[in-house]
Amino acid sequence: MRSPSSRKPAIFIGTIPFPSHTGNVTFLKFLRVINPLIDTAYIVVGDLRFIRGFDKKYKPILLSYHLTNSFFARIFEYLRMQVVASIKLMETVNKVDLVIFFLDGTSLILPILTAKIFGKKVITCITGPTYKSVRAQYGIIGTLIAKMFLVIEVLTLLFADRIATESFNVLSCYPLPAVVKAKVHKAFLFVDMNTFNLKKPIFMRNNLIGYIGRLSAEKGVLNFIEAIPLVLKKKVDTRFIVCGQGSLAYKIRKMIEAKGLKANVELTGWIPHENVPRYLNELKLLVLPSFTEGLPNILLEAMACGTPVLATSVGAIPDIIKDGETGFLLKSNDPEHIAERIVELLNKPEHLEKVSVNAYNYLRKNFSYEKALEAWRRILMLMKPELNNGQ
Repeated sequence: MRSPSSRKPAIFIGTIPFPSHTGNVTFLKFLRVINPLIDTAYIVVGDLRFIRGFDKKYKPILLSYHLTNSFFARIFEYLRMQVVASIKLMETVNKVDLVIFFLDGTSLILPILTAKIFGKKVITCITGPTYKSVRAQYGIIGTLIAKMFLVIEVLTLLFADRIATESFNVLSCYPLPAVVKAKVHKAFLFVDMNTFNLKKPIFMRNNLIGYIGRLSAEKGVLNFIEAIPLVLKKKVDTRFIVCGQGSLAYKIRKMIEAKGLKANVELTGWIPHENVPRYLNELKLLVLPSFTEGLPNILLEAMACGTPVLATSVGAIPDIIKDGETGFLLKSNDPEHIAERIVELLNKPEHLEKVSVNAYNYLRKNFSYEKALEAWRRILMLMKPELNNGQ
């Protein structure tokens, strides 16, 4: 191992290797933030196309990860992926100073154990409680499996030398001893404000209500669909748009057909990230009725476009949305309550205008690239003495 110095660290980044665009927007932002802070990074990826054009300091490790609809096949794939990731880590362990576990890092128990066995310092990032997502997606069996995931996530946080989180509210999802909480640091990503910007003022937008995100149970998107006919009973001039893909895409299409909503609801499927600002600048309101969250990218991107967000008070969302000031909070994601709030807000255009401006200003002040860079610089600086002592 190279002798300690003032040089930048070489790192290994472990993450769930998503085979598609899912999650990769967040991951690519993270790579941009840490780029000036590191010497070399060995990164686990599910598709080499997602880092094409990136700095040569990033050394990709291709690891296949197949998403299926079968619950048991997913469990098998989850275990297989962790075993292979651990082997890949062992192959590079003598080349790196530090291991960072990013997206779904709290569930990567085998690679984290591998890193600790080989004496590597570990930073684990909390991007949202995996166990809550499992519980929301898989019903009764999900409730049982969620308990196992909760134990796994708590163990990964116990093993971590440092924990990076977007919100201390997210940390409260776990029953953690004080010794763990003492190693937690706030770190977040950023919004590209050249791409995401206010182009169309709220008063110029039609009554278009949107959902943009993954079409899966934990996102509460079915509750949003159930709320649509309730809104239309009171606001007939309202239109809706649902953007995204996921396991519930077919079910949502059938629900819309069964409820006779095809004339009122547009389903776009997945939209390229570079097109998201155009959609956001058409929305009067973005609805995020999630059961569980970390800090959704789309929340921040909507605010950057001056689009008011109506969201459940989960994860880091209440850190960002102050009800009636920088956005609007739902008391629950019950369809009747969602519909009630949408109608209420559409009847208060001046309030929407005020929140649009507040959200835009708040985002630009607090989520710049420079602020994200400084947050991660502080964490890595804190790790330097530990890295040197471990060599």
